[in-house]
Amino acid sequence: MEWYEQLSAWIAEKQPVRVKTYQGEAVVLPVKLYQDTRKLFVYNRKMRLMNIPLDRLISVEPKRIIGSFDRRGEEAMVHTR
Repeated sequence: MEWYEQLSAWIAEKQPVRVKTYQGEAVVLPVKLYQDTRKLFVYNRKMRLMNIPLDRLISVEPKRIIGSFDRRGEEAMVHTR
């Protein structure tokens, strides 16, 4: 697929991407791309490792993130004055 080169570049740059599949879409951090098994390993915003079969991808585009990509513990934060 045409995504191999671009995904490899985004993995090297540690660039978050918006992935759209048949199940929905999400902003993820690509980690490793396996061409032989046709799978993309990514971290979601809660830092859970997932794999996405390349056959299920509809689109992939870079996404700019303001602040930290890691959202673990955000729900536990309480802002007080």
